Amino acid sequence: MKVFHSLQYRSDTKTVVALGCFDGVHLGHAAVLKTAADTAKALGVPSLALAFNEPPKNFFVPDSVPLLTETPEKEARIASLGIDLLLSVPFDQSVAELSAEDFLKTVLRDQLRAAHIVCGFNFSFGAGGKGNLALLSDFCRREGIGLSACPPTVIDGQTVSSSLIRNAIANGELDLVRRLLGRNYSIQGEVVNGQHLARNLGFPTFNQLLSYRIAIPRYGVYATRVSGASLKESRFGITNVGIRPTVSENLLCAETHIFDFAGDLYGQHLTVEFLAFLRPETPFPTLDALKEQVEKDIERAKDIISIV
Repeated sequence: MKVFHSLQYRSDTKTVVALGCFDGVHLGHAAVLKTAADTAKALGVPSLALAFNEPPKNFFVPDSVPLLTETPEKEARIASLGIDLLLSVPFDQSVAELSAEDFLKTVLRDQLRAAHIVCGFNFSFGAGGKGNLALLSDFCRREGIGLSACPPTVIDGQTVSSSLIRNAIANGELDLVRRLLGRNYSIQGEVVNGQHLARNLGFPTFNQLLSYRIAIPRYGVYATRVSGASLKESRFGITNVGIRPTVSENLLCAETHIFDFAGDLYGQHLTVEFLAFLRPETPFPTLDALKEQVEKDIERAKDIISIV
């Protein structure tokens, strides 16, 4: 998949355009993207996903909407759904001021040469979000452009949405997250040096600093799976997300202990998948009490992992 980062991109051919932010590339997004890829194959033209690199609200209120996927993961997941071209556009002042009419005529018709457009049932566009499905449908009818508006994806009676998934992550509802997202939620990041306290307790760990730019799972301990280029295969473990109140660090991080592993991972880029919530983050009166609880966490996590 080829990726471009400017709204000035011009296509040399007709395209099928998928519209959306696609943060998380959840099951609802997948339906839109797959429809675009399938339609493009049927028409014999490239499929193109037009997406903002972050939810537009973050332009007006920075970091107000935490991301479900950072750019590399988002691009890889969109590519996996059969999209040929990705136009990942920064939402800036010029985009914020682009009228709905200019978006339709200048971007979709003239620049992207859309032969067919695919979007979700609630897609909005243009300055102030004034463009809606009715306006898009009327435009496509006038211009002879095909239009597919995908209906909501409903799981267990709930419409799949990024906001619903963010809430479930914040509440530690990983079963719900998995059903809505279509996979386990994960974080990625470089392993940084720590205090080596856990190693001294008999549980070597690696630390990844977390940013509030991403969706932070509920503070607590999780059964997890770890993968990365430095590991020959994915490994299971437990991860504490939070500020580690027992040692008073007050740094937001994910601290992971991999079962039966003692290798050096400092500086490595690893992915941690969240499988099950074990317990909330809790301060302990002593390090011995913490050690005793970690032993219980490990046993419980192994029991859960054996049936996952």
